[in-house]
Amino acid sequence: MIDVEKIKTKIGIIQENLEELKKLKEFKFEELSKNKRDLAACKYFIRSAIEAMIDIGSHIVAKELLGTPSTNVEIMLTLSNKGVLTEENLSTYVKMVKYRNRLTHFYQEVIPQEVFDILQNKLQDFELYIKDILNYFKQSNSI
Repeated sequence: MIDVEKIKTKIGIIQENLEELKKLKEFKFEELSKNKRDLAACKYFIRSAIEAMIDIGSHIVAKELLGTPSTNVEIMLTLSNKGVLTEENLSTYVKMVKYRNRLTHFYQEVIPQEVFDILQNKLQDFELYIKDILNYFKQSNSI
């Protein structure tokens, strides 16, 4: 059985990180790229929000017995195939999960411009994910 409180907590983590990222969005590129602490904070908030997305997906896959995906990308694919996530947003979620791997394993290659681009143009992707998850639970009358 899905732990609704766990899902709500993870959604809260995404929302908290989004709020912090929206504050950092006000920086100009030059300011952000020169301030290592704020740049590191951006990377942390992005990674943490993506990890919460993965945790939500993993929990749903496990509790709904949707299979045993072996990668985070497969979690998103499984959720889309089972109608939890919309197919139109799937490629966005896959890119997000892959970016989490980049932040975690190839952090030395992450450049300020790509972090700035996410701040300016991609924060709504987290909101799309939350919307997809909440829509799934509304349809199943779980939340």
